Amino acid sequence: MIQKIDLITQTFEQCTRIEYAEDVLDDLMKLDGSILKEACTTLKKINKNPFCGEELHNKYGLNLLGCRKEYFNGTRMRIVWEPYSEPNESEYVAIIWSIGPRKSADVYKRANKRR
Repeated sequence: MIQKIDLITQTFEQCTRIEYAEDVLDDLMKLDGSILKEACTTLKKINKNPFCGEELHNKYGLNLLGCRKEYFNGTRMRIVWEPYSEPNESEYVAIIWSIGPRKSADVYKRANKRR
């Protein structure tokens, strides 16, 4: 448990161009060790380029226009986020809406609800 928290804390500290929806920490805590490491690696990738991954539109009847997704753990897991910039700012940041399994479109439903 402490190792999980340390890994998540280190990742959050390194990813200065990412913001997180309130429940994303819970999403990360549910992941097993090796899957959590992959998620943290993917978060670092998003931090470097908030426009990486695939664009989402109306996924499963949910309006996720403007959001993006990135796979990890093969194609079983997803991170859903939205790049944005503040007015008069040139740098984009990403707000992470949800992290989790693709199964049953749960990750997309949570992202839609948290937006």
